[in-house]
Amino acid sequence: MTLLARLRRRLGRAGPRPLGRPLELVPTDDEPQYRPIDRALLRRMLRWLRPYARQYFLGIALGVVMIVLEMQSPQFMRAIINITTAFVAAPAPDDPAAAAAAEHAAIRRVAGLIGLWAVVLTTAVLLQRWAIIVMTRAGECVQFDLRRALFAQLQRLSMSYYDRTKLGRIISRCTSDVNALRDINVWGIDTIIKNVLIMLVAGAMLLKTEARLFLAVVGLAPLLFAANVYFRRRISVAWQVAREGWTRVSTNLAENITGVRVVTAFNRQNWNLEVFNRLQGMNTANCVRAARLNGVYQPTLQLIGFAGRAVILLYGGYLATTGAVAGVGAVVAAFLYWDLFMGPILTFGNFHNQLMMAMAGAERVYDLLDLEPEVRDAPDARPLPPIAGHVRFEHVTFGYQPDRPVLHDIDFTAEPGQTIALVGATGSGKSSVIALIARFYQPQRGRILVDGHDIRGVTGESLHRQMGLVLQTNFLFTGTVLDNIRYARPTATPAEVEQAARALGSWDAIAALPRGLLTEVGERGANMSLGQRQLICFTRAFLADPRIFLLDEATSAVDSVTEQLVQRSLTRLVQGRTTFVVAHRLSTIVGADCILVLDQGRIIERGTHAELLAHGGRYAALYRRFVFHTGAAPAD
Repeated sequence: MTLLARLRRRLGRAGPRPLGRPLELVPTDDEPQYRPIDRALLRRMLRWLRPYARQYFLGIALGVVMIVLEMQSPQFMRAIINITTAFVAAPAPDDPAAAAAAEHAAIRRVAGLIGLWAVVLTTAVLLQRWAIIVMTRAGECVQFDLRRALFAQLQRLSMSYYDRTKLGRIISRCTSDVNALRDINVWGIDTIIKNVLIMLVAGAMLLKTEARLFLAVVGLAPLLFAANVYFRRRISVAWQVAREGWTRVSTNLAENITGVRVVTAFNRQNWNLEVFNRLQGMNTANCVRAARLNGVYQPTLQLIGFAGRAVILLYGGYLATTGAVAGVGAVVAAFLYWDLFMGPILTFGNFHNQLMMAMAGAERVYDLLDLEPEVRDAPDARPLPPIAGHVRFEHVTFGYQPDRPVLHDIDFTAEPGQTIALVGATGSGKSSVIALIARFYQPQRGRILVDGHDIRGVTGESLHRQMGLVLQTNFLFTGTVLDNIRYARPTATPAEVEQAARALGSWDAIAALPRGLLTEVGERGANMSLGQRQLICFTRAFLADPRIFLLDEATSAVDSVTEQLVQRSLTRLVQGRTTFVVAHRLSTIVGADCILVLDQGRIIERGTHAELLAHGGRYAALYRRFVFHTGAAPAD
């Protein structure tokens, strides 16, 4: 019974579709197919180690000295065995005193060698401890640099990256893929240099100890080479597939945790469990397939090592019995040097698996680091000076995919202090206009000017510092209400936060919380109601004191009582500021200076509330429908 069949039987049900074969190397989320491991990738990994070259050099130097000391063990053993066998083989003196003196002399020599051996090994152990500390510190610093670079890159990337990339895949890049590099960053260079050195020294010592035994086992070298060549590529591909399988598992897990409310609401728990189990089954099969290859590779190396031992014991025993070697100690030393020679080869077998996992992780990490944000400051970008809030769209066309525009030839002007409302059916392009003003995306054609400055030519930091954004589902960070309100102004004092909340009219609602400003909002604001979250976000935006406000469905998620409070706050919020409002509740925009009605990415009507009602077009129809469904009194 195959592994997948056993998994299917254990699950007890077939799931939404058969478990199928292990995952194939299929590109997902715009990622390229895995390329063969190349030297360029290795060189790039080494560049991250370069700032800590001194620490690595010190650790390697300590390791080299430790190896030289440890390699003396077969020589100590050879000397001890030769002394012991010589004493036993020598004829006993007739004089008891002479016999006792010879015995004591042999014991003293052996004891002296054992004492010196203990000193050498103790020194080696102390050097090893020092090397572990030095190498671990250097490797962890490299890990820190990688995580810092990834986080900084995620802050730079445009919204389009997050639109097309799953959350679990992003998290996997910053966690499991970076963790896969740890052993290589800490011990990679040390493992390679030390084990190559051990092989060279052990081979040289074996040749020096007994050249005939060296020549007897050197014929096994082609077998070692062939085994490494045969298994290396197969294990490499297997671990790359396993890494992709794990990414898919973590992506599915992150999606289900993020959308747990939707999962529960639509009773999808069992179905999602089946999908997760299917992905887990494929991931398990991939890992077992890689382990199966390794399970053949490692025993193959051990069999070759055993063959070398057998050759040394058989041929060495023959040479010893015929007197062709000087003592049994030479055969024992040769046996130990062969074990020392094979040890690094076995180590390299395990190291190769770690390297393959690290390569797969590095490939993904560097692919993320190499991404260029689609929206970034131009080389000659200048800081945007303090603005009045004049916004101009000049024949702007935009699409999230360039060949599929969602906005067509958008052209309008917002004067400083005006409130511009955006109205239209879902998918008409309202939120896209907001996103373009915030420079989350770049238009394919046309320009967006703020106080006469093309926002392509100003720094994003200076633009966003003078803007405030409130969304329908605003994000609250884990922490207190105070922490979240002063997110845009970390230096604001509690008194300044309270003053801003009182000026906005949200203070009474905040003060009514169990601990006021010090109330914990919970993860993503879980301890707050929708209305409380919105008020906190409004206060946060007000404290930032921007010149341009962007409000995207800012009141659609609150109840009618909270909406009245929000409306009073909005009246204070927009005074003297240019405001863009997207709202489905048309009662929130009747006082707007200009209402833009969008349909399929085009402005089809524009004017004040009264003008559009008098026009009797699309807006008038939307407003009559709104009044019919809500029972709100129609405007004059």
